[in-house]
Amino acid sequence: MTGAGQRRVLVVSGEYPPMRGGIGDYTARLVAALAEAGWQASILTAHAAATNPDPRVLPWIDRWGWAAARVVRRAVLATGADLVHIQYQTGAFAMHPVVNLLPHVLRRWLPQVPVLVTFHDLRVPYLFPKAGRAREWANRLLASGAAAVIATNALDRGCLARWPGVAARTALILIGSNLPDVGAVDPVAVRARLGVAPGECAVGFFGFLTRDKGVELLLDALERLPQHRPRLVIIGGALSDTDAANAAYHRELRARLARSPVPATVTGHLAPQDAAEALAALDVVALPFRQGASLRNGTLIAAVRAGAPVVTTAPVPGDALDPLVDGDSVWLVPPWDVDALAGALDRLLARPELRARLREGARAAARAFDWSRIAAEHAALYASLLGKGSRT
Repeated sequence: MTGAGQRRVLVVSGEYPPMRGGIGDYTARLVAALAEAGWQASILTAHAAATNPDPRVLPWIDRWGWAAARVVRRAVLATGADLVHIQYQTGAFAMHPVVNLLPHVLRRWLPQVPVLVTFHDLRVPYLFPKAGRAREWANRLLASGAAAVIATNALDRGCLARWPGVAARTALILIGSNLPDVGAVDPVAVRARLGVAPGECAVGFFGFLTRDKGVELLLDALERLPQHRPRLVIIGGALSDTDAANAAYHRELRARLARSPVPATVTGHLAPQDAAEALAALDVVALPFRQGASLRNGTLIAAVRAGAPVVTTAPVPGDALDPLVDGDSVWLVPPWDVDALAGALDRLLARPELRARLREGARAAARAFDWSRIAAEHAALYASLLGKGSRT
């Protein structure tokens, strides 16, 4: 649709800054990196992002319903996009199946424009009561209609590859940190801003307070430590703007934090640079994901890129954390094992040399999550799709 020197992609995302949400932050970093790689991106997203002053942002979606498909078509024509890239997370599209049908609809309307999908998770969308197996079918429908599918971790890639006809069109591209890289940090000044007293140990958590993050397990572990417990510093602590499912859990957890004997600081939203510096300045960052850590977890990548000593949970069978290595760049404990988590925190807080080793290993492993590398892999995939012409 455009000349060789005007490579354009329309990115479709259920959220985008200033909306709060990991997928929106990821998309913003990807768009910036793609610009460096020679791709002009426009972002079609929800009306809630209308205050974003970037002219590339098209906040044209009032609600994710059936009419949204025609809005996507209008955006493709208005921007002259060569291809469409859907950033898929079930909840970000209000659980509506219009996005699952979008590649098939666009192929009929605009057969010359390939559609690819990044699956940020494979949770099945809500369709209607007692939908049963049809819910997984909706995600298979999304994958089957795409010219290419991107997985962000080994487990999802394996799942996608088992779906008929999808394996040959699936690529693995790691995600990057949603926070900027940090240089030299004054840990004393940063810790003072976080309410950490001189000489006080501080264990950090980063991200939204959702059930899958296991923050109550972290509280259990900290409460089992001896007196003079470390301070828990929760960087963030809100919910994303598209997350209605965790509202009750969030209220319960905030109430427990208020009555826990563990001293706690909840920062609320921090500017990205401030959040990155906070991760770098804390003694340990604990991310006890209930279902095991995965490279789909942007908060894990952010902590590693910041050079933090990270304690997290081992991945489930079939997943992997490569290039992160247990005991070298992260410290792994079994999911749901509060005693193991408490033991790991106690050991690392008592052994500064172990924390220093994890910091060094994290910084070395973090090269795999560099945005320039991620953008180059996307650009190569985009060029491959355009070189094939319309989808077969």
